[in-house]
Amino acid sequence: MSTLRSICAAMTLAMASAASALHIGDVGLRITSGTIETTEITASGYGAPRRVFAGAFGDTGVAWFTANPGYDAAQGTFASGTRVGVRFANAVLAWNGSAFVPTSPSGALAGERLRLSFLTASATSAAGPAAGIDLAVQADGGWHRHFNMTLLPAPGAAAPDVGVYLVALEAYSTAAGVSASARYWLVLNGGDTPERWADAVAAAEAMANPPTCPADLDGDGTVGGADLGLLLGAWGTAGPGDLDGSGTVTGSDLGLLLGRWGACP
Repeated sequence: MSTLRSICAAMTLAMASAASALHIGDVGLRITSGTIETTEITASGYGAPRRVFAGAFGDTGVAWFTANPGYDAAQGTFASGTRVGVRFANAVLAWNGSAFVPTSPSGALAGERLRLSFLTASATSAAGPAAGIDLAVQADGGWHRHFNMTLLPAPGAAAPDVGVYLVALEAYSTAAGVSASARYWLVLNGGDTPERWADAVAAAEAMANPPTCPADLDGDGTVGGADLGLLLGAWGTAGPGDLDGSGTVTGSDLGLLLGRWGACP
């Protein structure tokens, strides 16, 4: 439940500090080695790199709408006269209790979609990567924005389904020499239980921070006989041991495990 408490605490502080320039729970932006980096924002300011952020539709009283998390960049981060924006890196996915899946495989645009808007500008997610919105950098080189985010129902549906939704995004700059961020994710709760929301956040964190030694199935720091036993015990199933991500443990996964035999790097 510690993850759940962290989510709730971050969102409470974010809403309580709405009048301040720096919002706990927002997506912090900075430039590291010429690349935009997403970071957590704490009571002490900009913190460690982070790629998973939480929010909830309806937090302002409007169903299927939220403007949180927003974005913060310190003064001098970006060049005045340039623009910073966010764009969709993939389709919106939904948490099914064990994995993130397409919201409706038969839908024309893979089910529910997310619309980003700011004043007259808007962009909507699609079945894959899609354009987003960019806005002017402040005169002092900072950038603080809260996009309107509305979850749209699947084609033919009256409203989105209750659930936890995963939105993959990238932050980018129009400035020459500044590369877009790595993909990051918003885990947005649409009326689901706090427990399922917390589980979805944890799953997104695991996806964003994969193990450095995936063949070490038992986590002892070495790929050896115990890991081989776990893989063979899961043969023909979805894992553990599905190292190639095919959905089934097969000879391909066995080959990958044997190729990484020994101490983890």
